[in-house]
Amino acid sequence: NEASGIEASNKFPGRLYHINDSGGGHYFYITDSKGDKTQKIRIEGVTHKRSDFEDLSLGGCFGNKSCVFIADIGDNKGRRESVEIIVIEELKNYGHSVYPLKRLNLVYPDQSHNAEGMAVHPNGDIYILTKEDLDKSEACPAKLYRLASEKWQNSGGKMQLLEYIADIDFRHLNPSGTAYGQVVSAFDIAPDGKSFLVLTYENAFEFNTDLSQSGMKKSRQLI
Repeated sequence: NEASGIEASNKFPGRLYHINDSGGGHYFYITDSKGDKTQKIRIEGVTHKRSDFEDLSLGGCFGNKSCVFIADIGDNKGRRESVEIIVIEELKNYGHSVYPLKRLNLVYPDQSHNAEGMAVHPNGDIYILTKEDLDKSEACPAKLYRLASEKWQNSGGKMQLLEYIADIDFRHLNPSGTAYGQVVSAFDIAPDGKSFLVLTYENAFEFNTDLSQSGMKKSRQLI
């Protein structure tokens, strides 16, 4: 009823992956490139009552595998002690259900955050970009966090601490827009890793920045 993430498979051309928002359950969906031939696949072992799937990404994992990363990171009321990334291997054929290769339990270094943006860098690092509350008629700066590839791939079942990277203040990037044009709703990294794209409710922002490079500049200098 409310599509919240979509990715096009490189491993299986013509395939799209989708997730549903707003209490849609622990499922993901596969269609062809026209949105037909829908297959609904249950994710086994995920039982969180407060699950809120918000974004979807594809990336390499565990050597030469390709995986679907599903971001259970929504937290509208700021009550979750941790969030989760569900890692599922791309398979040629799925049954009615599948077990994840890995479930990553993540905690922020400062406090709980609501988020709708997650992306996987080509080097395997996972990034989360938060959706901060509105302050009167403006949105508070979004916060960018990272989980390094070597940490999550070797994490076992331990809770993982996200690393704070930077604030991105869309008020400076879109000063004449409305608050909803400053609130993050999706986030993707280019296949070569050299740029990333952020969607708000009204705009798209392209940043010619490789997040794997150290020394993030202030947000008003990013584009």
